[in-house]
Amino acid sequence: MRIRDFFLFRRYSLFIFITFLLLFALVLMSLRAKQRKGMEFFDALLMEFCAPLQKASTVVIQTVQGTFQRYIFLVNLEKENRMLKQRIAELQEENHGAKEVKLAFDRLKQLLQFREKNSPSMIGAEVIGQDPSSWFKSVTIDKGERDGVKKGMAVISPAGVIGQILKTAPHYATVLLITDYNSAIDSIVQRTRAKAIVEGKGENRCQLKYLLRTEEVAVGDAVVTSGLAGNFPKGLMVGEIKKVDKKGHGVFQSAELTPSVDLAKLEEVFVIMEPVPVPAPPKEEKTKEEKTKKTKKSKK
Repeated sequence: MRIRDFFLFRRYSLFIFITFLLLFALVLMSLRAKQRKGMEFFDALLMEFCAPLQKASTVVIQTVQGTFQRYIFLVNLEKENRMLKQRIAELQEENHGAKEVKLAFDRLKQLLQFREKNSPSMIGAEVIGQDPSSWFKSVTIDKGERDGVKKGMAVISPAGVIGQILKTAPHYATVLLITDYNSAIDSIVQRTRAKAIVEGKGENRCQLKYLLRTEEVAVGDAVVTSGLAGNFPKGLMVGEIKKVDKKGHGVFQSAELTPSVDLAKLEEVFVIMEPVPVPAPPKEEKTKEEKTKKTKKSKK
């Protein structure tokens, strides 16, 4: 019987414990009820049982409410953050657009000033393409045969010589840059007036060919067009000498030239429409003998 009672006690131990707590609470309430005036016993008992439940429910509600409020706050914060990022992107795009418009305006202003100062027989063109190969150095412009552009016409910019028209189409043309291996421009060294031919050497380099060894040239000398070829006016900037080599034997010396125009950043150019008149060679003075012969013939 004792073993059975023991197992029954363990089985109903929780129920016995709760019953004991209830009895204990009743005793306490009865003692407190005697001390309090105006409060009935059952009200006090109900309060003692409900207060812990109210406290627990309040904690749960506050926890859930706080979590929900934090979630709503994070959602709104993320939405606001996304809107701010979008607005920043729009402002940055507007800023870049305004900068680009200003740069284009400055370039066009410079081009117009250059045109008015030099020759009104030039038309402006926009560079719309570039040869992707490393062997040929050329660009495509948005002016062609219908605009009066022809093969061989000079292409320049306010900074100097760019090249000449190689091929034409009704609305477009290909410009052979001065750095191309097939390019050749008659030029002179500005300081010493030494004559040479500027030929392309690929990348952003040129070389001076047929420059006599007896001519004095130095690093930093400016090279300009001679005006003898007919398509380029005289005195246009071609580039600056960066290297001079007098080693070896021969009639000519070699020199390396850097173009004055950054050909990798071309955007707008000018095409010279009218050919430049080549200066006629000076007439030789007639000898005294020829004059004497003519005089005798006229007397006869």
